[in-house]
Amino acid sequence: MAFTGGMIVATSVPALAVAATDVEHRASVYAPVEDTVTFTPQTVEVGSEAVESTLASEAYDVHEAPPPIVSQVANVGAVSLVETGAIVWPVQSPDRRSSGFGPRDAPCAGCSTVHDGVDFNPGDGTPVMSIADGVVVLATENGGGLGVNVEVQHNIGGELVTSSYAHMQYGSIAVSEGQRVTAGQQLGRVGTTGQSTGPHLHLEMFGTDGVRFDGFAWLAARIR
Repeated sequence: MAFTGGMIVATSVPALAVAATDVEHRASVYAPVEDTVTFTPQTVEVGSEAVESTLASEAYDVHEAPPPIVSQVANVGAVSLVETGAIVWPVQSPDRRSSGFGPRDAPCAGCSTVHDGVDFNPGDGTPVMSIADGVVVLATENGGGLGVNVEVQHNIGGELVTSSYAHMQYGSIAVSEGQRVTAGQQLGRVGTTGQSTGPHLHLEMFGTDGVRFDGFAWLAARIR
């Protein structure tokens, strides 16, 4: 009786490719790489009969992960940021807002007439959450006009984005500089520290150029 020897097909998974890029540049996504494993026909001799066994070639598409962004931060050092997935609102009731981004009537003596952020009013003591995965690059109770302030850097779509959470309660900071956080992780609580007329979260967002942009519009376009 003739028996045909079995063949075992082994596939290999390429190692994750990780590259660092300077903060002045943007991370790029490598083009997909096609990894094709081809087997040549094999002949197995059993007794006086020759049995030909051919293993068909199979193709596997391999997508390499985008490289992290690396930035240099004072008091923290090199920060490596892997691209984040989820993006969330910084408070549970984002529809309750006061001052929006841009020109406004100054609400207090010394307050700006050009608002660099958006003010959320979910209520005093409401948890303030990170909008995305990232690294805490600032956590201070002495943020000047911003009062109790936390800043988090993120890699969002290959872009370095910083989110700043201001006027939080004294003693409420729940993270430390250099700590990695996830989307929705609590950073502190809504307060009225610094140059503030009442309890609210002042959220600022900016890129590597430091120019602030409308964080509410940006989040609304990305959160489903």
